[in-house]
Formats: sequence, C-alpha cells, structure tokens
Amino acid sequence: MTYPNVLVMGYLRKTGQLTPEWQMKLDEALNLGYQRLLTFEVKGGGFDWYGAAPAKTILTAYGILEFTDMAKVRDVDPEIVARAKRVLYERQDRDGAWSLDMPMHTWHSLGNARLPLTAYVVWALREAGLRDAEVERGAAWVAAHATEAADPYVQALVALALGRPSDVQPLEKSAIREGALAHWGASGDGLCGARGFTSDIEATALAALACGRAKSPRAAEALGWLSKNRQPHGDWGSTQATILAIKALLEDGGAAKKPERPVHVKLRVNGREIVGAFREINGETFDLYQQAEIPVAEGENTVELESDGELSASYQVAGRFYLPWHLAPRPEAPPLSIEVAYDKQEIDLDGVLHATAIMTLRGRETSMVIADLGIPPGFEPDASAFERLRETGVIDKYALTGRQITLYFGKVAPDAPIRINYDLRPRFPIEAQSPACGVYEYYAPDNNGVSGPRKVIVRQRK
Repeated sequence: MTYPNVLVMGYLRKTGQLTPEWQMKLDEALNLGYQRLLTFEVKGGGFDWYGAAPAKTILTAYGILEFTDMAKVRDVDPEIVARAKRVLYERQDRDGAWSLDMPMHTWHSLGNARLPLTAYVVWALREAGLRDAEVERGAAWVAAHATEAADPYVQALVALALGRPSDVQPLEKSAIREGALAHWGASGDGLCGARGFTSDIEATALAALACGRAKSPRAAEALGWLSKNRQPHGDWGSTQATILAIKALLEDGGAAKKPERPVHVKLRVNGREIVGAFREINGETFDLYQQAEIPVAEGENTVELESDGELSASYQVAGRFYLPWHLAPRPEAPPLSIEVAYDKQEIDLDGVLHATAIMTLRGRETSMVIADLGIPPGFEPDASAFERLRETGVIDKYALTGRQITLYFGKVAPDAPIRINYDLRPRFPIEAQSPACGVYEYYAPDNNGVSGPRKVIVRQRK
C-alpha cells in the first residue's frame, strides 16, 4: 500500500485537503513503507522482488518511479535513485535500448521485444527529471522504433516515454469505445506479468496518462472506464493495476469535477429512502468516495439514485453473500490449483499434525506466485520446514502469522507439482475448522486456486 499512499498524500496536499490527522496517519504509513522498500534494494543498487542479486531491470525502473513520486511528499535519500540509475545505465545496450533480463513470454513474441522495456525505462528516468546522454539515447531508440508498437499497452508506454502529442494517435485509433467510455485491450502480459482483464486495466491506465498529457479527449473516456471497473473494495485487482489506475485518475486532479452548487443525492431501496446515506456533494466533498450499505430482501431488489442538481460522478452497486463450502462453484481444472491434506482429523494435545500442500500450475511458466496456508485455530506451525524450503530454493520467502503461512514463489514451472510438507502443533484442546488455503498470481490475481477448510479435533490425553 506504500505507493497508493504516496499518490493519495500528493493529491491531498495538492488540493489543500491534507488535514493534520491525515498527515499524521500517512506519515506513519509512509515511514514504515519507506523502510520496507529499502529491503528490496540489491547491494550496489537496483531492486528485486526479494532484494536478492541481480537487480531486475523492470523493478529498478519501477523503483525509480516510486521513489520519485515519494520524494514529492517526504524526504527520500537521493542516493537510492542515483544507484538505481547507475544500474540501468550500465545495462543499456550499445544502440540505446534495454534488453529483457527475465522471462516475459508474450513480449518475446513481439516483433521487437526490447521496445516495451526500453520505453518503460525511458519513461521512468524522464519522470525522475533525468536528461543524461543515456536517457536521450534511449528516447531516440524508442522514437526510431515507435511504429513497431502494435499492442496498445506498448503504444501507451511509447507515448509516455516520448511525451509527444503525435505519439497518442495510434492509441486514439486502437481505443475500444463504448458510448462515453473508452478502454484498450492488451494482447500480451503487463509489465509485471499481468494477464487478461488485469492487463487491460493497466493498458487503459497507461493510455489515460498518455492521452491526458497530450490533451486527447480519449483521456476522460478512459478515466470513466477505469472508474466504472473499480472493484467494490476500491481497488483494481492487482497492486500494479491499482497503482496505475490511481496515478491516471489523479494526474490532473482526479476525474471528478466540482459541482457548480451543492448537490444532494437520495438513495432509495425498493421504494424506501435511506435517509442520510450520502453526504452533501460540494466543493470540499466532490472527490470523496462515499459508500452506503443497503438492506435488501430475498429475490429482486430495486435501487434508485436521485440528485437535485448536475453532477459528474460514477456509481456502483455490489453485493456479497456466503455459501456453504460444498456449494461454492469451482472450475474443474483451474490453471493454478492447491490441495491441502492433514494426516489425521483427531490428534492428542502432545501430538503433531502432519500437513501436505500440493500446488500445480497448468499452462505456461509464471512468476510471483503466493500461497496462503491456513493455520487451524489453536495450532502453531513448525518454521523449520519453511526455512529448509527457502534454503533449497523451492520458495523465495515465507511469512508466519497467527492465522496463516504465506509462501512466495519467484518462478513456477508448468505441470511440475510442488509438494510442501509441514508440521502443525496443537497448543490446547479444541474442536475447530481450519481456514481455507489459497494460491494466486500476485500480478494476475484472477488466476487462483483454493482448497477447502478442514475439521480438526485436539483431545487431552487421558
């Protein structure tokens, strides 16, 4: 959440809405986030997902973007960006481009796999205010190969790297327009491996940034589409998609426009007004995200909104419900799956519960996979098994909390099940149900699998 907090704080400060209370909360969050980000820096400069050498080119450029934005709202050691810059300059090809240093399957299938990476690096360096010879050589290389960008995602990166109004023309032609909205569909992976709809979100956010800077009318249409596709919890699925969407929405002060006079919105559910559901929308509250919980009846419900003035706003109605586990729909063969089993259902208090998790990927190789193994109430895991997995390279990192064990995988090969054996020790007699266990791609969270809860009984030995 560090980067979103950076963007929010910058927006509140820019619009004069940063109260002392929010300043204190955001300062605390950013101080913690800043220290955590430093753990991802590789010795000598640059960044990796786990701070392990060698630094990744994409993540190093991403780090420059994040610390550049952070420096606008808090003190940042300038040597962090300086070290990252040196890493990128040292890796630049003689012709001015940057080459991939990690698997990016769909990028390799492009006519010019170096174009999206080079455009992203140049954009990051220019956002940091750098105009060194290396940056200009990179920009010149992008300009020379700009016409090779066929995918909207790459077209947006090229436009951002070059910053010329003429470079958004391909985006204006490739936009998918639906009434007053517009979006772009990415045919390949995103910068960090996003796929499918998540990649479309990233492509549209990048295109909105580029079109906004070029004063293209597609920018407002793209921001409307992003607002429409925000999830009920306020995010856009993955961290990267959320960051890019927020960055686009806040680029010019946000998509919302101040009403000419105060506007009141009434909420009715099945003909009955929910009094006080929304605050008055005026010059101070026009850009607030307001949420109201509504009572619904079984069957069909009618939700109505009524305003007493002109208002530029988007709205969303979302519901949630719970199902017994055996009724929850699940795909027969998901691309990513996990199965967890215990060796017994009943155990003595002085015994050990042996658990096995098997994770399987179907399809092509992927990276940045996270598995969450639920811990039954009243149990504690033996960390030694996970430490061995980390030392042997099966996992890159792990974290233990009271409710779950989180495993981080840097790379996962297809059709090669990964078996995780671990022990759980009971702390007191209990009859409980373990939380569900899940696995998902960090940058493509729609690709996920889940294993249901397990009942466990711990008895005091007589």
